[in-house]
Amino acid sequence: TLGLRHNFKASSIYTLEQINGDEVKGKKPLAGSVMDYIGVNMPVNGKHGDYCMLGIGPYDMWAIEYGYTFDKPEKVLERVAEPELIYATDEDTSGPDPLARRYDFSRDPLDFAQSQVELANHHRSRLLSDFVKDGDSWDRVRYGYELTLSMQTRAISMMANWIGGAFVYRDKKGDPNGRRPVEVVPAAQQRAAMKFVVDQSFRDDAFGLTSELSQSMGLDKWLDDRMAFSDEATWPIHDRIMGIQASSLTMLMNPTTLKRVYDNEVRVPVDQDSLTLPELLNTVSEAIWSELTSKPEAKCTPRKPMISSLRRNLQREHVERLIDLTLPGNGSSAASRAISMLASDNLRQIVKKIDACESACADRQDAYTAAHLNLAKSRIEKALDADYILNPSRGGGSGGSIILLLGEDRQGEQVPNQE
Repeated sequence: TLGLRHNFKASSIYTLEQINGDEVKGKKPLAGSVMDYIGVNMPVNGKHGDYCMLGIGPYDMWAIEYGYTFDKPEKVLERVAEPELIYATDEDTSGPDPLARRYDFSRDPLDFAQSQVELANHHRSRLLSDFVKDGDSWDRVRYGYELTLSMQTRAISMMANWIGGAFVYRDKKGDPNGRRPVEVVPAAQQRAAMKFVVDQSFRDDAFGLTSELSQSMGLDKWLDDRMAFSDEATWPIHDRIMGIQASSLTMLMNPTTLKRVYDNEVRVPVDQDSLTLPELLNTVSEAIWSELTSKPEAKCTPRKPMISSLRRNLQREHVERLIDLTLPGNGSSAASRAISMLASDNLRQIVKKIDACESACADRQDAYTAAHLNLAKSRIEKALDADYILNPSRGGGSGGSIILLLGEDRQGEQVPNQE
């Protein structure tokens, strides 16, 4: 319930509007405790509150009161449900509570995440004009862009925690204004978080890369903290962007997040709104494969492809993630069966969209897009045609090694076990 330890929910006691308004600015600490890692308060526009904590918070005072009171400590603990005394520590940061995180900020971290992206875009727009001055090395463009990319990826990670999330409380039964131990994050907040992750990860324009900017990213090979001496002189565009997108896919589609969404469907009464597994997987799929539902106005070329190189990489990664989720080893939880079933259905829907796109747009596709879609369709069909069984000869209560039977023309032919 409390302790003189890290308190990673302390940053959530006020909204950004309160923090940047007269109610808090210069009068109250920004958070409930100094023992939280809080993002810097730096809005691009509007009223500006304090940048950081001005002193110890109300939770800190409460913990000290509990530890050093001469009265009954049980009386002190009765305040546990007061909003300013919210608490979660180190071992809670890997759990389902999205407020128990480092470097988030405000009661609704989506507001803070959006402000961080606004700040990143503000600085990106000034990299060439203001950040690098006459006489400066062009290395500053690369360094500055990577700083904005770090801000963006941290915001993405912050909001991904809200999908499948649940607020966790340690109030005891009978405490004044006591809360239930588990409260599922409202569906609207989860959807807003998912939209943020999708918009900031999967759209090409989210990264603000232009030809001029990419050609201006110099590199000074110093033996400093950046360890740039071993880096490539040309910034690896596709590798870096794919790394961010792959990480976002992991945050959205990992078995733990999917299991939490599935379990939350039961926690929420059936007459109330809830984010579901089909909605999550379909939303991600539709965002990643959106090009398949719109016909190009003119003939595409390799220089102006129907599907960009960044999006082709993302789509290939998405297919592999869905295929992984269909495999028997995708997780040991009871949710894995439902996840596998839905992932298979998503793959079938992608094939249908590819077929429809090829029928409607075959004469307008560029070579890159045509080859990409043919490969994606072939990869999916081979995965869906594969049958997986457990080898009974291996024995043991947990089953044996997986044997893969590939396609109708090889039905019954066993591929050797791969230990």
